[in-house]
Amino acid sequence: MKKLFSLFLCGILMLTILPLTSCKKEDSLVLNVYNWEDYIACDEEVYDMVAEFESWYKATYGKTVKVNYSTFGTNENMYNELKLTQKKDGTYSYDLVCPSEYMIQKMILEGMCEKFDHSKMVNYNNNLAPYIENLFEENGWYDYATCYNWGTMGFTYNPEKVAYDDVSSWSVVTNPKYKYKFSIKDSVRDSYVLALGYINREKLLALDPNSENYNKEVGSLLNDFSDQTIENARVFLSEVRQNLYGFEVDSGKQDMATGKLWINFAWSGDAVYAMDIAEEEGTYLEYVVPVEGSNLFFDGWVMPKGANKELAQIFLEFMYREDNAIENLDYICYSSPMVGEDVFTYVCSSYGLTTLIPCNEETEYQDANGNYYEEVYICNDPNFQENLVQNGDLLAYRLTYLDNDGNIACEETEIFTHSVKHFFGDKIEGDGIIYTDSLNRQLVAMYPTPETMNRCVVMEHVETQTLKKLNNMWDSVKVGYMKYSTMLIIIIAAVALIALVIVLILLKKKGKTLRLRKKNIGKLVNSERIK
Repeated sequence: MKKLFSLFLCGILMLTILPLTSCKKEDSLVLNVYNWEDYIACDEEVYDMVAEFESWYKATYGKTVKVNYSTFGTNENMYNELKLTQKKDGTYSYDLVCPSEYMIQKMILEGMCEKFDHSKMVNYNNNLAPYIENLFEENGWYDYATCYNWGTMGFTYNPEKVAYDDVSSWSVVTNPKYKYKFSIKDSVRDSYVLALGYINREKLLALDPNSENYNKEVGSLLNDFSDQTIENARVFLSEVRQNLYGFEVDSGKQDMATGKLWINFAWSGDAVYAMDIAEEEGTYLEYVVPVEGSNLFFDGWVMPKGANKELAQIFLEFMYREDNAIENLDYICYSSPMVGEDVFTYVCSSYGLTTLIPCNEETEYQDANGNYYEEVYICNDPNFQENLVQNGDLLAYRLTYLDNDGNIACEETEIFTHSVKHFFGDKIEGDGIIYTDSLNRQLVAMYPTPETMNRCVVMEHVETQTLKKLNNMWDSVKVGYMKYSTMLIIIIAAVALIALVIVLILLKKKGKTLRLRKKNIGKLVNSERIK
């Protein structure tokens, strides 16, 4: 009877626990995100995008969500990971991944992606730059991908060491003046663009930039994957290799900031980051896209087959809010496709020319007399017109700053105007002009002129066989990559090691022979004694 009663109690308890278990499972969600390294705002002390989303989702929907956030180093690593973890039903383990343009094309062609429901992507569609929207729609990517960041490829350079006329062409990598002072990307697709820019430089410069087909003509030359062109690229890159400091993917930013390098083949976002950190040490770097033409890249979010589409799109909508787009823009330095008045204001104050104006509140700017000042974009200076100086073609501005003694000083600085209207479109009022003291620094790297954008093209997806040829070419370029001095040291060390091994072997054999002789002599002596 006691056993029956115990079983009855267990049954009652199970019935009360089951609903609680079910409720816990329903209220706890998981989102699997796969992104590039260091490619989202993740400063715990300032702003952590993932943690903020988890808190916002709980407050908004009353449910707990856990974002499993992991990173990859290359498009190929990401693609291989997806294929290795693909389930039997053809679905994948990730809800969101962030490949680059050519990999997005590949994944769409292979049917790996879910379609977006753009009726649920309100922030994205409201804040998306017209330029990016047209690019995605014209190429058939709009339904399967959203743009995350975009930019160009060119050279970060130190203007105190490198002449602008030299670095504004791909031919700078063949210039003996800069031997061992530049690096290129350890990436076959990116460095292939560099090679074709040089190989086809005469053809590219002969094109008419005003032609309607100019961009397509540039694209046909920079996306040439014929066997002969691949071989020409191999020969060229093998020669360039002899002048290189090295191949890199991420270290170039720091090497430019420290002065180890004078030139770095870079993505524009990395160029902006390098300029920012170098400026803190008093070094002013610049960025240029070669006149022949270059790559216009973008990274975008896609939802692999089997993704939790609803949750994935909610996460993106959170990131595509203007305030969050600004947080990412500030942290990773890459150009956001999100535009609007708030973004425009951020860009003006961050990369436009700034000055100091009196302030009643305590700030970090305090002069020797105890007066406080705030730093503002020059257009926000109440005395903007009075401080603007027009002298013929020269436009200057009287900037206010604190000198080394803590006194307020004024300096007349030459300024330039740069409009971002072609990118922001009607999402902002006015002409979109931003005042800057240089047309080769952060602002123009992030938002290049229409002329620069017109000579930049998107890398196209290539078939597997062509990709193998490209990879074989790159392996050939990389094999034996080493400075001659380093190679000589290694050869000498190898020869010395081989010689040492031979000597040891000979000594060992000689030692065995001596021991054997001693042993035989001992036997002979003993036998003589017995006789």
